[in-house]
Amino acid sequence: MNALSDPVTLQHNRIALALWQLRPGRGRPLLLLHGLGEDATKVDRAELDSWDGPVHALDFTGHGASSIADGGGYFCE
Repeated sequence: MNALSDPVTLQHNRIALALWQLRPGRGRPLLLLHGLGEDATKVDRAELDSWDGPVHALDFTGHGASSIADGGGYFCE
């Protein structure tokens, strides 16, 4: 996989979420959301060749380049 460029930072309350542009394009945009413990760097962009629109991936709180709020985190509840 090619290296990702720097993400756009989306500020939400006390956290900063990283939004990565995986590929520019025209047409309908696609937003990829990862599973628990993953991040945007794990996306195999070769699988996206059939999508002609722009493709973005979001790092959830505490994953990848996104921050985690003080005292925050994920709990089994």
